[in-house]
Amino acid sequence: LEELDLWGNQLSDRAKTELLSSAQCEVFLALPTLLPPAIPIDEVNGRMRGILLDWISQLHTGVSSPVPGEAAPDPQDMLFRTFSHVDARLESQVVKREDLQLLGIACTLVAAGLGLGAAGGPEDIELASWLAFVTDGACTTEEVREAAQATREALRFKLHQPTAYTFLRRYLRRTGWSEESFSLANYLIELATIDQGFLRFRPQAVAASAAVLSRQYSARNVPVRQMPRWRKKLLRCSNVDLETELAP
Repeated sequence: LEELDLWGNQLSDRAKTELLSSAQCEVFLALPTLLPPAIPIDEVNGRMRGILLDWISQLHTGVSSPVPGEAAPDPQDMLFRTFSHVDARLESQVVKREDLQLLGIACTLVAAGLGLGAAGGPEDIELASWLAFVTDGACTTEEVREAAQATREALRFKLHQPTAYTFLRRYLRRTGWSEESFSLANYLIELATIDQGFLRFRPQAVAASAAVLSRQYSARNVPVRQMPRWRKKLLRCSNVDLETELAP
């Protein structure tokens, strides 16, 4: 068992804490909050969010970034966790424009599984120092670590949310994939995550849509392993509505 979905269950905070401390697999306790259709998208804030997430994406793909230990997470999983933490933080409080960069690197430290406390270890300090360095002096190492700790305290169980990348991996395992089709699908969900307009859609729907689209480029040298009844398998495991979620 690699992952356990417990969102929607009425668990006390104590029960959630005990589960997280004793589970031998990844535990997801909540789903991201969707932007209601009736609420118009703020173009200014949406643009700033898009710029921040795009910068974070470039930061995560930087070849000079330090590896956070032997048990380093999947780089894409870490990227999408960072995106998730940023959105959860923006949802929970107003963040000043000048603090957005600090928010992004603090969420990166949290997504790496570091920034756990004041003492910290060498890996924590190394990554925090590198993250402070890439801000060109805008933030100090201590400010990055303090912001990461504040993020953990603010989000608590919202740190344990599945992302579009979480669902994409699940769906492609059941419907078939190739290295090329996986890369394409991953690229599509990254574009969707950065675009604030997709906050109206569940991550399951975003991932399922990318899984479908990644199978439609065989003429452009994007092969995919053929699986019988892959459409039914996708709809069954994703539990998305074909007309209201997948088609749009």
